[in-house]
Amino acid sequence: MSVIRTDKEQWTSVISPLTLGTVQLGMPYGIANQLGQPDEAMAGRILNAAMSGGITCLDTASTYGSAEQVLGCYFQQQARAATIITKFTLQVNQATTLSDLEVQIEENVNRSMERLQTDCLPAVLLHRPNVLGQFGKQVTELLCKQVKRGNIGTIGASLLSFDTREFAANWAELQDDCYEIVQVPINVMDRRMFANGTFEQLRRSNKKLFARSIYLQGLFFMQPEGLQERLKPAEPWLARLRTFAEQEGMSVAEFAFSYIHHMPGIASIVFGAETPDQVSANIALLSTPAIREKTLHELAQEFAQVPDYVITPNLWEGK
Repeated sequence: MSVIRTDKEQWTSVISPLTLGTVQLGMPYGIANQLGQPDEAMAGRILNAAMSGGITCLDTASTYGSAEQVLGCYFQQQARAATIITKFTLQVNQATTLSDLEVQIEENVNRSMERLQTDCLPAVLLHRPNVLGQFGKQVTELLCKQVKRGNIGTIGASLLSFDTREFAANWAELQDDCYEIVQVPINVMDRRMFANGTFEQLRRSNKKLFARSIYLQGLFFMQPEGLQERLKPAEPWLARLRTFAEQEGMSVAEFAFSYIHHMPGIASIVFGAETPDQVSANIALLSTPAIREKTLHELAQEFAQVPDYVITPNLWEGK
């Protein structure tokens, strides 16, 4: 990633093995969230815990409520350096023109710069990058134009779907070297990107892969017998997850984290936190040992049958 600096030298190019997701700082988020959105003081303590613990990457988005504003205020008051990765979604249809795209990108970049109180966004990812299948070259050229103007440090994409055809349409453009960062939802239960070859394709491309949703929005920490009705289909799979963790002598958090942390090709793990203690707990997980090969083989077979509904949070909302 290119080194990005503002006059106040707020931003750094260093990618830490952990990235703090900040959606919780801007809105109530997560199936297991019990505390809601933190106030300004608590948000500051969460960010302090991350920065003091060696985390240099922060993940946010224009759609995460007031998260960008929270980060902007924090870094105006703190003599700290970080890599802020923000995201925005382009709205397109058959009538969308190149001029429409340029206006949207300009507006999104300016809005995020204003909220983050900066003259340069260290990294911008396309949220829902399926737009690349329809307007790939045009979008890439417009984003690169923003990089050349100094408004963006580097660009990438946050993938939401591992449908083979959708990925192929996006990949024709995403494999361009200008897309340096790719964020993917991945966890111990979700085998889809391995089954269709997506992960191996990404890993071979030398993209910086950021893994998110490693705890499936906190579902992994919920007691199987206490699940809401819409989440009942996950009950037997959560029970199996606990059995695998116990087999390794690990907690569920240690097991889920170790699975991703020791996976070749992952540059950073994105996690969310409602309290400073949760930040510290995730930092401590960096020392978790690798899962035994025998267990990895068993869980690959076992979790190959997990229904899409269980591992796709967007589907829970409509149930």
